[in-house]
Amino acid sequence: MINRKTIILNVVIAIAVITVALPVIAQSSVYVVYYATSKGKTGHMGIAMDNYSVWVKEGSEVTESVFDTVANAELTYYDLWPDEDYFNIANTGRNIPAVYYKLPVASQESLTLNKLYYEGIPHKEYYPVDGLLRINASWQQNLWLREMLDSLADAKKDFNAIKFNCADFVKLALEKFLKVTLKSKEFVGLGWSTTPNKLYRKLKSLPGVTVLKNAGSKDAGSFLEQRVFYKVFHRNNI
Repeated sequence: MINRKTIILNVVIAIAVITVALPVIAQSSVYVVYYATSKGKTGHMGIAMDNYSVWVKEGSEVTESVFDTVANAELTYYDLWPDEDYFNIANTGRNIPAVYYKLPVASQESLTLNKLYYEGIPHKEYYPVDGLLRINASWQQNLWLREMLDSLADAKKDFNAIKFNCADFVKLALEKFLKVTLKSKEFVGLGWSTTPNKLYRKLKSLPGVTVLKNAGSKDAGSFLEQRVFYKVFHRNNI
């Protein structure tokens, strides 16, 4: 006759077997990279996400091997810039060729959260980011967002400082990803435009968004005040 201790032991073993056999649902993160429009600087936004490695957990006689998708320490980063050969004040508000970046571009290079935090994006600004936001996601959501950003870049939509700038690129991706409307336009002198400061403020107010690096008061100013008027009144100091 099976005693009570044996029954309990068998139940515990069964639960352990089921737990080991189930694949882990790996969590990852999407990161919003933010440079403030402040003291004459235009500001900038980009988007990054965790990269993944596939780990194999060897099974035993009673369990099968399990493949886990695990976020590693490296990131893939996307952003949009105007082609500098065409970008000038006369072309403000006009469609001009765009440059879409996906970093790193070489396998021997790496981009990490620490590098973004302390050193900034490696291809343009060359100084630490002003703000950094994190949005939790599954690896499946991460893959979906990556594919969408790749398709946006492949479409090569023209840059337009008013209608489709770096902040619009991030906004378009995150509106689809989060299934929300991100109201982030402000009057910039030549019309209404999505700006880094306003989009950053909107994003950091959303539930589930974590502020990893706080921009402080840098995000408070308007584009007219911090970029247009500042340039006019401090032109000799810039």
